Amino acid sequence: MKKIDFKDLFKRRKKWILSVTALVLVAAIGCSIWYYAGHTSSEPVYVYPFNYIGMTEYWGDSQESYGPVTTDKIQTVYLSDTQTVTGIEVQAGDTVKKGDLLMTFDTTLSDLQLERKRLDVEKLKLQLSDAQSDLAEIKSMKPMVIPSFSDDGGGDSDENLGTALTSAYRLSDQKAYDGSTQDKALICWLNSSTSIDDSLLETIRQRAEEFYNANAKANQKAASSPSAVLLNENDTPDLGDNPGESGTPGEGGDPGEGGNPGESGTPGEGGTPSEGGTPGEGGTPSEGGTPGEGGDPGEGGDPSTDPSTEPTDPPYEPVTVNSFYVIFKVTEGNMSLGSTRVWQGMYVTRLDSGNFQFRLYNANGMADYTLVQSGESGGVEIPEIDFGSGYTAAQIAQMRSDKEKEIKDLQFKIKMAEADYKIMQTEVSDGNIYAQFDGEVVSVLTEEEAKQMQQPVLKVSGGGGFYVEGFVSELEKGNMTIGQEVTVNDWNTGMTYTGTVESIGDFPAANGYWNGMGNPTASYYPFQVFVDGSADLQEGRYVSVTYSTAGSENGVYLSNPFIRTENGKSYVLVQGADGRLEQRFVTTGKSLWGSYTEILEGISPEDMIAFPYGKNVKPGAKAVEGDMSDLYG
Repeated sequence: MKKIDFKDLFKRRKKWILSVTALVLVAAIGCSIWYYAGHTSSEPVYVYPFNYIGMTEYWGDSQESYGPVTTDKIQTVYLSDTQTVTGIEVQAGDTVKKGDLLMTFDTTLSDLQLERKRLDVEKLKLQLSDAQSDLAEIKSMKPMVIPSFSDDGGGDSDENLGTALTSAYRLSDQKAYDGSTQDKALICWLNSSTSIDDSLLETIRQRAEEFYNANAKANQKAASSPSAVLLNENDTPDLGDNPGESGTPGEGGDPGEGGNPGESGTPGEGGTPSEGGTPGEGGTPSEGGTPGEGGDPGEGGDPSTDPSTEPTDPPYEPVTVNSFYVIFKVTEGNMSLGSTRVWQGMYVTRLDSGNFQFRLYNANGMADYTLVQSGESGGVEIPEIDFGSGYTAAQIAQMRSDKEKEIKDLQFKIKMAEADYKIMQTEVSDGNIYAQFDGEVVSVLTEEEAKQMQQPVLKVSGGGGFYVEGFVSELEKGNMTIGQEVTVNDWNTGMTYTGTVESIGDFPAANGYWNGMGNPTASYYPFQVFVDGSADLQEGRYVSVTYSTAGSENGVYLSNPFIRTENGKSYVLVQGADGRLEQRFVTTGKSLWGSYTEILEGISPEDMIAFPYGKNVKPGAKAVEGDMSDLYG
């Protein structure tokens, strides 16, 4: 089996913006690929179309903001489900003056419905207040503190990172974790320079077999042990004359002090029989004395000579373990307390041929049981912890970030709810719509047409348009330019329009705006977008603004497991013109989300690419096209 370099196969992942399709594809490849190492060299290698394992479009340079719509000499009148038109006083092409009556309507909207909408706003504000209180509490939390680690055992060590792994690997030795399930997976701490091969997998298999049989034998013995017999029906000891309940000889006094032999010791401990009477004077064996009146073992019985009544444990038949779960761990700098760089679960099966096959699984929910507190047995010792709030500094930082995001989301929901409330307030007015400026009626629809097409029933233009205020992060502000085109999406109707950036603010937003994406701690600067009057937007409604912060890119991005790196050079294995694998070195670019790598030179979307690990996966091997089931197992 060809060695697998974990440093190349598994990369530390960084979370970025990604599409749902890309996420599903990466998860399927990373967690479900079966690797068949038991094939003979004569068997062909599967190759897969690029579009199975790569992509050519990248939307990571796009950002999104949101804001309310304002108008300048443009008036659109939308109808809600609770409004009914009673009269339209103008026609398309008419010229109107400010204050002219345009249309009338009736509404079924009640004051109670309006009050409910107001209460919705107040409810969100209470949630915001609670979230802000939670944030204040999080900020006051004291994190758990791990004191500086000191190594007394010699060897390479670091003050804060424990001891170094100088051997090729270290396998867990806790028998409770025998590899029989994912929850009982063994842990193999790998040196970063160590590769996985058949020899290592066989060593782990033997450890799994040893632990499994030890546990099974112990469980069998425990199951065959007899149940305890109750003393009497009330489970209460009888302190009478039964010798089995009065104690063994020697628990009390001695015969020379006048004691009952059954309540005292063996004859002679307190003196000779002449000083306290013969042993038989203390009573018969039924009264608690020693066996027989004269200590004759034949009359009282010798337990050591009685036949054993204990059940005999059936012999245990060892089991051969051919499948097991293991987690491979690689730490920063190969230090015991270094940050975990690789934490990869693997289900391994030994084939009849003696070779191994495996599939990967996500082991993130499994704790590292090899790290224990000082004084406990097994594992790697770590210093005593001052638990403080019970959370580490990193956990508190994450909690703070999550709560800040929640607060920003609530602030946005409040803005949306307040906008709906204001529009609803307008609806319960006198039912008359008046012209807001001098202009021309550009369109008039019937009530049915307007509601069905989600367009305004009436529209008046004075030569103006719509404005939307968005916000750009300080990290991206330098990439936005005046005159840049953006996309405006009306959440209410689903329509999209092209807008133009007209201005960018010089000062950050005072309310600490955050759009739900990017860095929540960054400052955000306002920018204004103009959309011409041909759009059908509604004043007061919120819309989103999508903008690019860099040039659009159409590159070649390949899933990381299909790229290998040796001696600092990256390559892929592709199907050549002769139908056989060829090694092709590639020039790599940026990494996307820790799962894809940009290929600047070396392959194209038309190539057929092999998973580059396996006994017979090498240049010159015969290649055949595989399907999705071959790829995902």
